[in-house]
Amino acid sequence: MPRKSTSSSPVQPVFVYGTLMAAPVLAWVLKGDADRAPEVLKQRKAGRIHGFKRFSLHDCDFPALRRGDGDVNGFLVYPKDASESARLDMFEGPAYERTVVTVHLADNSTVGAIVYLWKGDEKLLSDTDWDFEQFLVEKLADWLEVYQGMSLTA
Repeated sequence: MPRKSTSSSPVQPVFVYGTLMAAPVLAWVLKGDADRAPEVLKQRKAGRIHGFKRFSLHDCDFPALRRGDGDVNGFLVYPKDASESARLDMFEGPAYERTVVTVHLADNSTVGAIVYLWKGDEKLLSDTDWDFEQFLVEKLADWLEVYQGMSLTA
């Protein structure tokens, strides 16, 4: 169920499928502090979208999502307010565009949500799926070191 923003308009949930699946990265984006990861666990649910394909990007640690023949696992994130939603937009940046998708949850329910589709250079798309587990093991610590002390304001 969408949360209400401080201005009383609903804040749309967001489906994340890449680096934002890592709770410390999500906490840094939403709360400004990776150490608040336990808080964001309460704001997400595992889900899946159909009709999309996730790609690794050449020389990048983060993935791209395009329409395609497949299913992509990730998390449905419920921003608490418009500020958290805006922080997600800022984090994703101009190489992605927001679109609405249907997220399928474990209890067989569905939820409409925003997802960020890749609109960047197609030459960066690789032929392989992006590997979340590999990101956690090989890259997460580097990401957290880079973001330590930085702030994302919305």
